[in-house]
Amino acid sequence: MTPHQQFSAINTRGFTLIEVALVVVLMGIILGPVLHLLAAQREKDKVLAHLESRQRILESVEGFILATGRLPCPAAHTHGTESRSGDACTFKEGWLPTATLASWGISGQWKMAVATLEHAGEPAQNALVSTQPFAQLSPQQLTEIVMAPYTASYAVGTGPLPAIHLCQVVQGHPMPTNLQAGCGGHTLLNATTVWLAYPAQDPANNNRYQQFFINPDQPAANPVWLSFERLNWLWMKRGALDTQHIQEN
Repeated sequence: MTPHQQFSAINTRGFTLIEVALVVVLMGIILGPVLHLLAAQREKDKVLAHLESRQRILESVEGFILATGRLPCPAAHTHGTESRSGDACTFKEGWLPTATLASWGISGQWKMAVATLEHAGEPAQNALVSTQPFAQLSPQQLTEIVMAPYTASYAVGTGPLPAIHLCQVVQGHPMPTNLQAGCGGHTLLNATTVWLAYPAQDPANNNRYQQFFINPDQPAANPVWLSFERLNWLWMKRGALDTQHIQEN
């Protein structure tokens, strides 16, 4: 091989390496934003699926209340029926009773908690889940119990307010234990939550039943809840529907 041919071969090989390097750089430039968009789309789809599941769950629960007049109880097993003992829930916290609620098609596995009002004492105890919620207490009496001013110095669920506390996460503050007073260093969002469901894989809320947390930075993992004010509105709507049904017949 002549010197000229050797130089041409080296030169050709050099251009080939440069071309490969350029291709790699160009692929990085082109694929980088594409991969970022795909990741963002996957996260968006995850959030949308979660929001749709929350809506389906809430609609199922509200439909259940309109049909029965009470809150559903937790199930002992995934996708099971609610677990009840007479007029009371067997558990305060457990699995979402998808079989009872007929809330099929939701994304992921969900757990739930319900306010049993056990610290309100009789006859208010279990009134929200009883088959006859107004047998011993009127709606006005229930309202006075659940809407009583909460006292932050009491452990959650043991003070004047017997409902569930819903808190918003404040970064930098530790999560309080389940029996610690109030929301700890976090923000109290709702002090009259009576029913709540959350994704089973959410470590912040797992196995809680008196206080739950919403994290604005994790929209695909936040719970869905029902306040006593909303429950009261559903009770009034149910009463209006019953009255209309009686009049029509």
